[in-house]
Amino acid sequence: MKRSTPLIAIATIFSLFSFSASAATTVKMVVLKPSLNISLSQDPSDQISSLVVSSSSIVLVGTSVGHGIIQSFDRTGLVQLWSLKLDSPESSESIATIGIRDSLGNIWVAGASSQIPTPPTPITLPTDAINPSGVIPETTTALPALTKLNIWKINPQGQLLGTFSQEAPGVILPDSLQLVGGKITVGGVISAQSPSRFSTSVDLTGVFSTMRVTSTRVPSVSANKEVKTTLSTWKSFMTSTSIKGIPSWKPKKNSQVLVRYDLKTKAVMAAYTTSNEILDLAWEKSLGLAALLSSPAGYQLAIIK
Repeated sequence: MKRSTPLIAIATIFSLFSFSASAATTVKMVVLKPSLNISLSQDPSDQISSLVVSSSSIVLVGTSVGHGIIQSFDRTGLVQLWSLKLDSPESSESIATIGIRDSLGNIWVAGASSQIPTPPTPITLPTDAINPSGVIPETTTALPALTKLNIWKINPQGQLLGTFSQEAPGVILPDSLQLVGGKITVGGVISAQSPSRFSTSVDLTGVFSTMRVTSTRVPSVSANKEVKTTLSTWKSFMTSTSIKGIPSWKPKKNSQVLVRYDLKTKAVMAAYTTSNEILDLAWEKSLGLAALLSSPAGYQLAIIK
C-alpha cells in the first residue's frame, strides 16, 4: 500500500494539472473597452469610415464639411501629425470612404465626388403678363450626385501624390479596396436604375479599367469585418446566437462581437463584445489590433495588444 501512495499522488497531481490546463484554455466573452475618443474636426456631422495603421501612425479616413479628409496621428492616437483635404477637380462635393496602405507606406483612398451643379435657370414671365400679386417665380437647381469615382494617393508625410477619377453610370459608394498585383481594385454600391454593385481597378499610374456593374446587387454588410495576422484571424460580426468555443456566453439580443481565431486550428483565442458598431479593423505587428467604433456619442478607437 505504501508503494502505491506515490503513484496515487502523481495521478492526483496530473489530474489537477490537466484540469487547470483545460480551464486555462476556456475563452470568455469580455467587454471591449475603447482606448480614446476620436474626431476629424469640431463638426458633429463628420463621418469617419476607415482606419489605416502602420508601426508609427494611425490614419483616419472620412468626410468633413463636404470634403473627403485624411488625418494621421501618432501610434497613441493623441498627437495629430498631419491633415489633408481630399477634393476632386471640377467637383462641388467629395466624400472619402476607405483607405489602404501599400508596401512603400503610401496611402490609397477611395471615395466619390459630384459635378459642380448647373446654375439655377430663372423662369421669366412674358413682358405683357399680368402679375398683380408680385409673385417671384421659383428657380430650380439640380442637387449634386456622387457619380465620379476618386482614388487619391498620399505619401507617408501627408503630401498628395495624385488624384485619379472615373465617371460612373450612377451614384456610387465605394466600400472595398485591395492592392493586388500592382493594381488598386475598388468595389462598392452603385444606384442607376436599381441598386447594384460596381468594380473597377486602376494601375499605379492612374489608368482605369472599364467599370463593371453587376445586374444583381451583392449585399455589403458593414458590420462584418475581417483582418488576418501572422498567427490568427480577427472577425467582427453581429450575432444573436451563441458562438462555438465560448460556451459561457449566450446573447439575449443581436450583439456586435469581435472574435480572434487561430489561423490553423480555427479555435477561438479571444472574444469581445461591444454595444457600439465596429466600422473597421486594422492590424500592425508592433501596434496590435485597432478597431474603429461608432456610438451615438461619436467615434472611438480600441487597441488590443
